[in-house]
Amino acid sequence: MKTGINMNVHNLDREEMESLYNLLGKMLNKDEIEKEPLDKMIDEIMDEFNFAAVHKAMVALDWKWVVTSNNNVPTMDELRKEAERLLRNAAEVRLDLFKGEPWESPIYCNTGGFSAAAWCNEDKTKITRLDLDFIVSTWSARIN
Repeated sequence: MKTGINMNVHNLDREEMESLYNLLGKMLNKDEIEKEPLDKMIDEIMDEFNFAAVHKAMVALDWKWVVTSNNNVPTMDELRKEAERLLRNAAEVRLDLFKGEPWESPIYCNTGGFSAAAWCNEDKTKITRLDLDFIVSTWSARIN
C-alpha cells in the first residue's frame, strides 16, 4: 500500500508557495553545522519574514526599484537579496562605523521600503538583535 500526500502546487498562490519553499528548506537543512548567532538570526528572519506580502504590496503600488530591478517592481529573489544585504550591513556598521554610539541604540540601514536595525551587547562585540521591516508609510511629530 502506497501512502503519502498528494499536493497540486499549481493551485497555490505566491504567498502559499513561498511558505512551502521555506518549510521545505528547513526540512532539507536538518543536518546543518552549527552557525554563528548572527547567521542564525538572519536565517530566521529570511525564513519567517513575509516577502510575498511585500511583493504583493509593491505590485499593487507599482513600486519600482531603479538600481536593482532596472526600473521594475523587484522580484521575490531581489527582495530577499536586498533584505539580507541590509541586515548584514546593519550588523557590520553597528560593530564598526557606529561603535561609538551608545550600545542600547540600534543602527538602521534603509532602502526601497526595507528598514533593517541592529543592536549590540554592552561591550559592542556582538550583535544581539536584528529587525527587518517593510515600511509603506510612517509619520512622526514632536513638541518641544
